[in-house]
Amino acid sequence: MNIHLIPLILLIGYTIITIGAANIVLKKKLGSDHFLVAGRALPLVLVIAVVLGDWVGGNATIGVSQRGYTEGILGSSYSIALGIAMFVFASTMSARFRRLNAVTIPEVVGRLFDGKTRLMAAIVIGVAYFIAGITQIIAGGALLAPLLGVDKWMADLIAAMIFTAIITAGGLRSIALVNVIQMGVIFVGICVSLVFSLSMVGGSVTRGLSRLLTELPSSYWSVTARNPLTLAGEVVATVFTCFAGQAAITGIFAAKDTKAAVRGAWIVGFLLIPIGIAFALLGMCARVHFGEALPYGLSAAPAMMLALNPVIAGISMCGLFAAIISTGPLCFLAPTQILIRDIYSVYIDPDAPDKTKLVLSRALAVILLVSGGIIAVSLTEVLKITYWGFAFRVGIAVILLSVTFLGARRITEDGAFYGLIAGVAAFIVWNLLGSPYGLHVGMPTALTVFVATVVISRFRNRKHDLTPEVREAMYPEKN
Repeated sequence: MNIHLIPLILLIGYTIITIGAANIVLKKKLGSDHFLVAGRALPLVLVIAVVLGDWVGGNATIGVSQRGYTEGILGSSYSIALGIAMFVFASTMSARFRRLNAVTIPEVVGRLFDGKTRLMAAIVIGVAYFIAGITQIIAGGALLAPLLGVDKWMADLIAAMIFTAIITAGGLRSIALVNVIQMGVIFVGICVSLVFSLSMVGGSVTRGLSRLLTELPSSYWSVTARNPLTLAGEVVATVFTCFAGQAAITGIFAAKDTKAAVRGAWIVGFLLIPIGIAFALLGMCARVHFGEALPYGLSAAPAMMLALNPVIAGISMCGLFAAIISTGPLCFLAPTQILIRDIYSVYIDPDAPDKTKLVLSRALAVILLVSGGIIAVSLTEVLKITYWGFAFRVGIAVILLSVTFLGARRITEDGAFYGLIAGVAAFIVWNLLGSPYGLHVGMPTALTVFVATVVISRFRNRKHDLTPEVREAMYPEKN
């Protein structure tokens, strides 16, 4: 075992502090509403912490640096697309979502359409977030394996245990409090690691950048190096997934008012873009420094950080770990919210007492985390799995945007329901065909949902009008 002692001590200390912050919430009596949406009282800073905490996780750090190592600057396209997605979301749906006073996106779907569409949306988003949670465990394992000198499977399970300690403490408010700490540590960590990494490979920051420019293949600096159909599909999947991002949108639902919800979405968009570019550059530094010695490039960021001065390495690793544990718990809280709010409370026991739902929420979160940890040990490609999960849920965004801008009478209950089913079918078929022409599955899935929804809505009229409350929240300009 090759243990990096100083970085490990710093990381253990940091983990204790963050879990301690999470457990502060336990001093207060919590109900399920506080566990799931923090009593709808999050101020702007905590809204930003929750939303940014979902997007800046293992995907935007380990995943982007992995692609930086294998493909170059184009690895940052993930975070850039997310930033653009948040700008679009802020200007279209953030205020509407907050005014609806919902807890989950399937609940929003149910209010706009009907129960069967809500159930379908719950299944789609729940599965997609479980996939996302698995990628966070993989990313956490990629960080811990070289640090602890243990095998990947052991590191993955340790990461899952840490997520469990945070999420079961106090639900969303504990995650929000932890994420406030995380965001500061993330930005310090990436700045420190990138500056020192560039200096290590080149002697100074400018000479380090010069080495990246001259010694890496030209494709590493090209935005056309990848199949444009694949890249376009990934961008579409990323932009659309923002509207069905249950974990991130939890921060919008929990905002104290619509102003905090809208401002939080805009600020997150501006913060995401430079983070992606920085981690792509870090992966490129690892390529120059280690050559082809890192299998899959999964450990590019951790390996690069551990090559630095031990204290600097510890600070950098804390920033990287902060990103992962700011997202991982949220990804498992999201399907927990959906299972409790959209399935258990609707179909199993609508009259269940609050205490029962709280206990069940914690139990389900642990079950999902254990299951995710078991699956994670055999997987390695973080962003590939992430984009796959994004594509699975793009149909939710399509029906939400369609009913918002085409109107409730043009997008009916049956249209939305069968549109989602058609999207899942297209997703499965396109993957079975091996993504013809290199076109990423996100694009045909989105197109299929839209066409099916509009066409079926043309022949199947609405069965129920929207309630006045929902109509006022979704179409305030018409009231």
